[in-house]
Amino acid sequence: MITLEYCPQDPYGRYGVDHFLKKSGIPFKVKTPSASTLHMEYASEIAEDFLITVKGNEIKNSLCGKIRSGDVVIPLCENPHDTGNSDRVIAFFESGEKRYPCITLHKNGIEIGIDIFRETGFILSGHFDQIWNTLDETEKQQLASVPVIDALEEILLNSLREACYSLEIPLVFKSYWPDAKKFAVCLTHDVDEVKKTYQWITRPIKSVLSRDFQGLKAQGHSLLQKFRGNEPYYTFDDIIAIEKQFHASSTFFFLKETGKPGLFSPRTWNLYGRNHNYNNRRVRAAIQTVFDHGSEVAVHGSFYSFKDPGRIADETRDLENVLHRKVSGIRQHHLNLTIPDTWNYQSDAGLMYDSSLGYKDRLGFRWGTSFPFYPFNGKEQLRIQELPLIVMDVFLFSIKDPLAACYSMSDQVKRYHGLLTILWHPPVFNISEAPYAREIYCKIIQRAQEQGALVTNARNIIKWENNRDGKDLDCRWEGSSIIIEPSIPAHDYFISFDIPSGNGFRIMSGNAHEIDREVVTSDPRFKRIYIRAHTDEKNRKIVVRKA
Repeated sequence: MITLEYCPQDPYGRYGVDHFLKKSGIPFKVKTPSASTLHMEYASEIAEDFLITVKGNEIKNSLCGKIRSGDVVIPLCENPHDTGNSDRVIAFFESGEKRYPCITLHKNGIEIGIDIFRETGFILSGHFDQIWNTLDETEKQQLASVPVIDALEEILLNSLREACYSLEIPLVFKSYWPDAKKFAVCLTHDVDEVKKTYQWITRPIKSVLSRDFQGLKAQGHSLLQKFRGNEPYYTFDDIIAIEKQFHASSTFFFLKETGKPGLFSPRTWNLYGRNHNYNNRRVRAAIQTVFDHGSEVAVHGSFYSFKDPGRIADETRDLENVLHRKVSGIRQHHLNLTIPDTWNYQSDAGLMYDSSLGYKDRLGFRWGTSFPFYPFNGKEQLRIQELPLIVMDVFLFSIKDPLAACYSMSDQVKRYHGLLTILWHPPVFNISEAPYAREIYCKIIQRAQEQGALVTNARNIIKWENNRDGKDLDCRWEGSSIIIEPSIPAHDYFISFDIPSGNGFRIMSGNAHEIDREVVTSDPRFKRIYIRAHTDEKNRKIVVRKA
């Protein structure tokens, strides 16, 4: 039996446990041998024992240092326990001149000196936002560039693989994505405007002031388009054509803006050109175009709606009246959020997900994860799922090699089998004014699909997540066989086996079959087998036998 032992100090630690159990999809049996101790037991029928302990710790209001495990470097908001030198040191903690072991392999066990669960609970309740202004630019970029939670939870998974390798058994879990997909990409577009308005003045002035004569020339090309009857910012047909080419679909967040600009608030001046509603002829035409293609239509919360529950509800109902169907998601204009109030207003309006959590001034992982999650308020998890925004087009125009930066983010997400949510505003598909944005968008999709990614819209991601969560697995060992049984019968669901090298397993039941296999990147001693299962009430058990 493999036992993962942890003593939660408070609700943050317990939330972190629940987050790991849900995300990993490993069929643990959770037990409480004492009031303060949790045991997550795996393969309880196996005679040999392997104990993994996760030490409790205090989370600090600062970055304390980093841990280094192989080629992975993870910033931490705690000073881990020294786990000593033994059979093998898996990770070291480094802070200034200090360096000591914080994860150590002992005989028949692993000691983890990092409170991974409590750190997760704090981060997914906004801890990084609270310390952000205390960090220098180097620290900010370090924090943004690493999905800290995904990396920490991968350490736990690697510890479990170490235990499985020792006991010569596979690690069984629900696949992260369907059809043996290795990670996912969520395509999104914020529809702030459907025609060019105030930009006819601001863009040429900006080009002149910055002596950007190519940009000024581009404005002339757009004006020529307008004279020929083509609206330069109405690019929906082009976006649909791209997505047809890649057999993909995306989410379009449509804005209904009624907010009043503030004379002494420059950041609100663009509201002059964006005051429109869902009854606008061009807006309705755009909604119909993307809906007919099969893409998702969602709410782009107006500028002031993030602090106004009535506006969020009204904008949601108005869009539903246009669509004649329920709307699932929202992203706030300018990524405005009052946390957790805005999320509560959104869930009260009947919305299932939000995708406003991201950076305005950089790419990266604002709350340390790429996966969808339910935010935590310190007492309980909220009722709405968050799809973190990782890449937004606007920032790309200010960096030297935007394509390389996008690929770097995608590689981080792929490493942890996560979700890369990207935002491309429709105007940037106008190649006169944004000559490289369209090409970068296409290359991200093409490369991701070549790497085995699922590329789709936000609604499909949430549908998959809810479907995956709803199918718990029961897993038990009977001699040389593993019996896997889902909590409810399902026509199609997906299981992964990480199998130690030198071991072979064969599917014996006719209700499942292998669809793919690969070497596990984080531990090449294992091969991953992807299985598609299809069960009913009479044929629910999947039998896998050691060869």
